[in-house]
Amino acid sequence: MGTKKIRGFEHVSGKQWQKDFNAIAPLPNLPSRATAHSAGYDVFSSMDFSLEPSEEIKIPTGFKAYMQPDEFLMFVPRSGLGFKYYTRLANTIGVGDSDYYNNDGNEGHYWVKIRNEGDKTLQVKFGDAIAQAVFQKYLIVDNDDFSGEKRVGGFGSTNK
Repeated sequence: MGTKKIRGFEHVSGKQWQKDFNAIAPLPNLPSRATAHSAGYDVFSSMDFSLEPSEEIKIPTGFKAYMQPDEFLMFVPRSGLGFKYYTRLANTIGVGDSDYYNNDGNEGHYWVKIRNEGDKTLQVKFGDAIAQAVFQKYLIVDNDDFSGEKRVGGFGSTNK
C-alpha cells in the first residue's frame, strides 16, 4: 500500500521540459529548504544568465507541485538577491493553485520571472537559488460561488 501524497514537488516530464526549454538541458534540483526552520523552499535556476539593470528574464523551473485542495504555493523573491541586487519577481508574488498540478496544458510547470531593479549586474549560475516557494492554506467566504471550469493551461488560464 502506497503512502498518500499530501504536498511536494516533482520534476516535469522530459517531453514537457524539452517543449518549454527548447534545448537539451539538465533539470535543476527540486526545491529544498536550507535549514530545519526555513519556511520557504529554494527554487533553483535552470540556466546560467546575467541580468543587467532594468532587464528581466523568464526562467523555467523544471518542477510542478502537488498539494491539498485548500492550499496554494506562494512564490516570493529571495531576500538576499533583493537586498544585494534589488531584484524582484516581475509579478511581485506568484500564486500557484492546487489545480495547476498536472493540468492538460503544461503539466503544471512553474516558471519565475526575475527583474533587476538595481544598478549592478546579477550573475546567476545553473543551480543557484533564485526564488522561494512557500506552501500556504487559504480560506473561502460563506456562500462561495466559483464559476470556473477545469483548469487548462498556464499563467492567466483561469481568466480566459
